[in-house]
Amino acid sequence: MTGTSRLQMSILIPVFNWDLSLLLPSLVSEIDQFQLGEKLEVIVIDDHSSDGSLRSCNETLLAGLAKPYLRHSILERNLGRAAIRNLLAAEASGEFLLFLDCDVLPDAPDFIRSYLSFADSGDFDVVTGGISYRTRVLDGHEFDYHAYLGGRKEVKPAAVRNLEPWRHILTSNIMVRKSVFMATPFDERFTGYGYEDVEWGARLAERFKILHVDNTASHLGLVTKARTCEKMRNSVSNYLLLKSLRPEAFHASSISKVVRLLESVPAPLLAGMDRLLKKLFLYSGSNRLSFLFFQLDFAVLLASARRGRQSDLPSSKPSQGRKP
Repeated sequence: MTGTSRLQMSILIPVFNWDLSLLLPSLVSEIDQFQLGEKLEVIVIDDHSSDGSLRSCNETLLAGLAKPYLRHSILERNLGRAAIRNLLAAEASGEFLLFLDCDVLPDAPDFIRSYLSFADSGDFDVVTGGISYRTRVLDGHEFDYHAYLGGRKEVKPAAVRNLEPWRHILTSNIMVRKSVFMATPFDERFTGYGYEDVEWGARLAERFKILHVDNTASHLGLVTKARTCEKMRNSVSNYLLLKSLRPEAFHASSISKVVRLLESVPAPLLAGMDRLLKKLFLYSGSNRLSFLFFQLDFAVLLASARRGRQSDLPSSKPSQGRKP
């Protein structure tokens, strides 16, 4: 960036344990082919990846690309999903910020130009392109359920997403005006996995104009069924934080009704249901049945966690001690 000129867009990519050899060349190819380098920058920050070999490969790739609009750094400690995006935004110079997860790949050859056209018009504060599973690089049978799950929960055309814009905010492929983001950053109380995007989307929708478009990126980072189960279990605390901060978002979900029914179930029975549902999920050969077991087990875990938190609260009843 020269002088005081303002870039139209900053493409922001947080990285953790993922090979960038598909995403970065794809972006660089479009930027160079259509001479977009004067309009944008690409910022890559590695959130202290634990896989040293992957980190080294990405450093080699980035050094080899050596584009004036591309810069990268590696953090000395892991910040997490919310805080790393806030840091990327603070580092950015563009009027608009395009957040891309490291494990996505644009589906269309005019992916960046499509977003730039919305930045040019300036009619919307948030433009989100959506996720697909069109391209797949992990073909093993053990990854099939994750692809099925994403197809059920994430893959929706823009016309459907625009009916309830806040419910379909995904940070893996979204452009937001920088001034809007700085007024509405990610809540860093969300640590670990999940739901910081839902809470963020609910806040955005209260004040700003959101548009969903069909400018998808394929989610490449599939994980095994066992890892999917682990991530779900690790997301319980974040989901309960979402409920406390945004009860309307929680109650809008179908799972909330199941959780309310299960909260009256005794804790030992909930624990038994969890063990059974986890086993049924891991060993079922049907993706459709696995999805049902997965959803039910999540509801059981939420109800169990809610019961545990309520039991930790001090009693509001007056002391029943004997009179002297």
